[in-house]
Amino acid sequence: MPRGSRSDAEARFAKTQARQREAAKAMSDAEAEAKRVDDNTQRLKALRMARDAKLAEAASVAAEEKAVAAEAKAAVKADKLAAKAAKAKKKAAAAPKAKAKTA
Repeated sequence: MPRGSRSDAEARFAKTQARQREAAKAMSDAEAEAKRVDDNTQRLKALRMARDAKLAEAASVAAEEKAVAAEAKAAVKADKLAAKAAKAKKKAAAAPKAKAKTA
């Protein structure tokens, strides 16, 4: 067996081993990067969900406050109408007495 062919085989073997190590390292790096991206995506999703829940709660509180304000406004309006009706009724009741005095 010639000496050159053995050294060529050893060189090819060493080159193949180096490629396998590089491939394993590249695979490991790619997996680590994918895990980092997945972790970041999960973190951002959790932040987004928390923000959305907070906004929904704020909208719910605002809607409730608006409903309470509308009820209060309706009550004030009803009180005004009742006062106006009572005044009209009192005026109507006083009108026949005034006619009776003049007659």
